[in-house]
Amino acid sequence: MAKKDAKINLLDHSEAKVGLYGRYLSIFLNILSRSPINTIHLFDLFCGEGVFEDGGKGSPIVALETIRNHFFNNNKTCPNINIVFNDTGFSEIEPTKLKTDRVKENASKIFKPKNVNVGYVNIDYSVLIEKVINRTDKLRSNERALVFIDPWGYKEIDPNDIKKLLSNGKTEVILFLPIYFMARFVEKSRDDEFKGGKAIRKFIELLFGSIDNYPKSKSQKEFIYKIQEQFKVFLNLKYVDTFKIERESNNWFCLFFFTNNKKGFQKMIEAKWLIDKKHGTEFKIGEDLKMDLFDEIEVSNYTEKVSSFLKNNLAATNIDLMNFGLENNFLPPHTKKVLDEIKLNHGIDIISLDGLPARSYYLGDEKRLVNIKIR
Repeated sequence: MAKKDAKINLLDHSEAKVGLYGRYLSIFLNILSRSPINTIHLFDLFCGEGVFEDGGKGSPIVALETIRNHFFNNNKTCPNINIVFNDTGFSEIEPTKLKTDRVKENASKIFKPKNVNVGYVNIDYSVLIEKVINRTDKLRSNERALVFIDPWGYKEIDPNDIKKLLSNGKTEVILFLPIYFMARFVEKSRDDEFKGGKAIRKFIELLFGSIDNYPKSKSQKEFIYKIQEQFKVFLNLKYVDTFKIERESNNWFCLFFFTNNKKGFQKMIEAKWLIDKKHGTEFKIGEDLKMDLFDEIEVSNYTEKVSSFLKNNLAATNIDLMNFGLENNFLPPHTKKVLDEIKLNHGIDIISLDGLPARSYYLGDEKRLVNIKIR
């Protein structure tokens, strides 16, 4: 069977990507609609075709349907929303039409609340990203922004742009990267004569300061983890998460999520589990997932991190541990598994700080307060 063309069909890995984006957008709307925020700005900088030849729905359609569903599920109300859909060039499906014209045509069939404004532009990313940064820098206290960056490749992506977008504390960013191609060329890019590695070398040098500062990776998943951890350092940001998506055997892509908001970050991690209920870390095509939670814990050295955290913070509480887990991309049930392992090997004392009996770790229970110590 001939492979489907990813430019005109919505392949499984792209469906997973767009599905996660749609789920998070729904959560994003629900959180902000119950807050003092009254205006949301949504930027889709590589919006694509909208609807693919096989009927698959791209990010613009998923976003508009999510907003429509939010409106009707919330007594026909929603925050004010300003949307910008951007992409350059003509459609691969209908070559006489601009991509954004196809998006606009398909979007017109979806109900849109009156306080939702949609603009369609056809601007090169390098120009538009500066305009988006300038706009988000002017966000007021009652405004928030979500920026979705899904390029065909990675040559345009500059980590400094992500830093500028996040600097206002009011913007969240979702970035999709083709890890397979990046990991494939990163070692070769150390050779100045290898022209094919110019783009990945530039990305690594911007993120790590120098290609020599980048530690070698044994696998694509380790590459993802190192990029994620360096983004935390580069951005001085606690909340950076990833979701791995496999297109073909050992051909990985990855969504990176950046936010200053703890609650939004926790909700994104939870949203991943709605896509991957088994592990919450990846989407694998065509077969059961092979990587279990403990593989993810091992890649990130999470058990060692928890042990070190408790040894260096003798007054650590259940709330401290929950926050530590989130900052390392793990939910309370994951941290509990690690604590159970530590308890089995070394022993753990749980000391009540609120006068009530202490019978568990109470991770995620902000109504209880206990001190957790390694014996």
